[in-house]
Amino acid sequence: MNNSGTFFYRGINKIGGTLMKGFLMFAVMASSLLLRAHAEDSLWQAYRSQYIQNGRVVDGTNGNISHSEGQGYGMLIAGAAGDRESFDSLWNWTRNNLQVRGRMQLRGDSLFAWRWRPDGNGGGAVDDMNDASDGDILIAWALVRASDRWQNDSYREAARQIAQDVRAKLLRPSAFGPLLLPGIKGFEHDSTIIVNLSYWVFPAFRDLAKVDPSPVWRDLEVSGRRLAAAAQFGRWGLPPDWLSVHGQQVSVASGFDPVFGYNAVRIPLYLAWANETGTNCATALIRFYNDAANNADGPKATVNLQTNELGKDPALQGMRAIYDFISLQDNKSADTLAHPYATLASDESYFSASLGLLANMASSERRLYAKP
Repeated sequence: MNNSGTFFYRGINKIGGTLMKGFLMFAVMASSLLLRAHAEDSLWQAYRSQYIQNGRVVDGTNGNISHSEGQGYGMLIAGAAGDRESFDSLWNWTRNNLQVRGRMQLRGDSLFAWRWRPDGNGGGAVDDMNDASDGDILIAWALVRASDRWQNDSYREAARQIAQDVRAKLLRPSAFGPLLLPGIKGFEHDSTIIVNLSYWVFPAFRDLAKVDPSPVWRDLEVSGRRLAAAAQFGRWGLPPDWLSVHGQQVSVASGFDPVFGYNAVRIPLYLAWANETGTNCATALIRFYNDAANNADGPKATVNLQTNELGKDPALQGMRAIYDFISLQDNKSADTLAHPYATLASDESYFSASLGLLANMASSERRLYAKP
């Protein structure tokens, strides 16, 4: 065989090897995605069975109450699972039982009373008419996503009304940009405003802008990033669950436990979900959890940001899933396959399970929220 023939066959073999390698990589990825889809479907079925009763997400660790945050989580997860029957059941319960401010108050709105308490006789009622802005945003966001998935105009219109009321009633100007009140009542004290940065659901804002076109949603992203950059406290530079904003100054809010914990752990989750990578908040969380790896009993759920004293309760499984997601987010090969939350224990709390499933959603979706 002459040299040209040798080179030809070598070229064919090289191309064939490359194609085979590519096929095998595709097969492995496809298999991994199928396994992940099956696992996530199993998780959703377990979540639905364990925490949802007739469209009501039950918070068993808090007296079996239901609240707008939990309904929003349930609707988001049901929508991601493609379970429209459960989504509608959740939305109908939420609308009938929590979206009552417009019916019960003279100057009502489309926002949601934040807490519904069972009466022990199969019924129950709202026992606090104040709203919680994270619940309002989560529900509106779930409705936007559902309207896109199932092409339903009624979901879209409901989301629009909620988003407009959030914008009209829950935002206040500040040196950082618009501040999101945690609720309509109780968080403004003279020139100081108390905020909860975990209520900035960063990946929701661009979706809400689709139904309520306004620059304020982008402005909220900016103000949230500025506050997260400024709110660094304690040994690890972590944000507090509750933050006081006074002019250009931020501090741990007085009157609240001075901790990073069950609330603030969601801040790096939402930032990463919105493709805000490499933030100081994520770095602080990784540093905190890596330090905890040296402790025999592992990371704790809370840390006092004034004394650096760790709390007594271990970090929930869902909190650990957020750490796993954050720590893997810059690994491009693992990004679409990472599954930080894999099991649901029979005694796991609703909140922990919700965080875990949200971490799974975030690891699948964060590239969808890349900045245009």
